[in-house]
Amino acid sequence: MYMRPQKRAPTMTMSNDTTTTDAKSVDDLDGSAAHPGMVAYVETLSRTECLNLLALAPIGRVGVVVDGEPVILPVNFALDGDSVLFRTTDTSVLNQASMNKVAFEVDHVDSETRGGWSVLIRGRADDIADAIDATSVRLRRLELFTWAPGARHHWYVIRPHAITGRRVRVIPAEL
Repeated sequence: MYMRPQKRAPTMTMSNDTTTTDAKSVDDLDGSAAHPGMVAYVETLSRTECLNLLALAPIGRVGVVVDGEPVILPVNFALDGDSVLFRTTDTSVLNQASMNKVAFEVDHVDSETRGGWSVLIRGRADDIADAIDATSVRLRRLELFTWAPGARHHWYVIRPHAITGRRVRVIPAEL
């Protein structure tokens, strides 16, 4: 099987040691991520950058395994430090998340430039709806408005064990 050789610009390290950049030519991306004459750079985001981007997003997605199958659903959320807080209904499949490993993802794509970013949190979700510890009580007092109708009595906090992110920047190839 013939595979065309890939042209690849050199890997660069940004000014802080927590962000790295891989430059890819349009040929590497087969035109799917950049317009002709453009170059896409993939940056690994620092934990601080990830949290700053999360704070800007109104909606994220919670991923959980239910009956052996992955389920991903959108939720409104709030941040408390690096923990993610979301609410759900009594009958939501997201109640399966309690005391289980979950993924939480937020992203943004600029349809004009084809650049964007993605942040992924992996951790454990705990139902704090009935918890009486001071932290849970404080978390339930945070403003957390939901866009879907209906009562949302189940409060979950995702305490991360990993926070990762990437940004794709697309710039003219001449620069």
